[in-house]
Amino acid sequence: MDLRDSPFVTYDRNSVEDKLIVQLREERIDGRVTRFATFGDQQVWWELAGPNESLPQPLLAHDLAATALVFVAMHRGQDMHIDGPVTFSLLKNMEDLIACWVAWRPDLYLHITVSAARELPDDAIRLPRNPQAVAAFSGGLDASFTAWRHVTGRAGRRSYHLLAGVLIQGFDIALNADAAFAISTASAADSLQSINVPMVTLKTNWREVACVNWEMEFGNGVATCLRNWQGSAHAGLVGSDEDYTRLVLPWGGNPITYAMLSSRDFQIVYDGGEFARTEKAERILDWEIGLRNLRVCWEGPLTGHNCGRCEKCLRTKLNFMAVGAQLPESLAGRPSDAQIRALRAANHAQLLLLEEIVQIAEKRKISDPWLKALKLTIRKNRFLNKFSIIGKTRAVLGKIKRKLVSR
Repeated sequence: MDLRDSPFVTYDRNSVEDKLIVQLREERIDGRVTRFATFGDQQVWWELAGPNESLPQPLLAHDLAATALVFVAMHRGQDMHIDGPVTFSLLKNMEDLIACWVAWRPDLYLHITVSAARELPDDAIRLPRNPQAVAAFSGGLDASFTAWRHVTGRAGRRSYHLLAGVLIQGFDIALNADAAFAISTASAADSLQSINVPMVTLKTNWREVACVNWEMEFGNGVATCLRNWQGSAHAGLVGSDEDYTRLVLPWGGNPITYAMLSSRDFQIVYDGGEFARTEKAERILDWEIGLRNLRVCWEGPLTGHNCGRCEKCLRTKLNFMAVGAQLPESLAGRPSDAQIRALRAANHAQLLLLEEIVQIAEKRKISDPWLKALKLTIRKNRFLNKFSIIGKTRAVLGKIKRKLVSR
């Protein structure tokens, strides 16, 4: 049954049998680690491949199982029990996570409790002395900025040594899109090799099996992938979606709930939130190989390449144009005014990202004709999105009303 279409179910929370029981195990072969989270007759898996020194150590805590399935449990309204050790700090933070998402999206999630066979004290996992992290690395602008600023020390006291850049298959690149993933792997490996960061590929069926609503949960999916390195690294770095002045909530990737997905020994870091996307583009201009391999497109004819015509490709080109920079060869071809006028912001977050481009371009005294076309596009999208928000709000309220009546 597809969880996205499943009804809420009433469970007897006093019965262990009625809890969502999750068991975690792993298999290790030279150069490959596979982990399995089993719940009922379903299973989520993560397959990691890369240099042995960059792969995670054997499991000490089963925190991974808790973050992987918490949204499934909330959607079902079913308390969850991890049949293994989970750190006290994660269980504590997840109480806030659950309360937050129930408040934000009561149409999707219900309040639950999470328990474990054993709660580990915060000092149970010994970490390397030097601060090191793994970074989600898609090759996109946010991910490239994060990798570049940590390797160059531009994150200041927050800089980590990068144990690995992690390229994920099963999210924007589907599990059956092997040709696209091969292209992305080659370009990501080239970028990471240029800054002496090992690459690990991670394949997972999490989105297919355990994701209820992608827009609300993708951040949890990425954070869970990085949590595979709990016990081997201090943190998992996720490039910020929006800067702190333009946060859109609720949204799957945000600094509030990433903190709630953290434990004392493994932090999920919303990296680079002080920078707008256009500012990130400007700050990687001195990374020639990273620019050459930049991959932002997810809706072109062959994922793995930039189509150059979709909303995200065009918007990223405008990020560079707003600071007067040449377009990288990975995004060659300046957009026409007609293409800019035809841009459609699918949601409020995308609209804010377009507005940011105008604001920064004006600060840089850019006065090219494309800026006038973009301002017109923004006005049009504000008008269209106003009616879209009204319709979505009515739909959400209708769902809540039907759930309350049926309980």
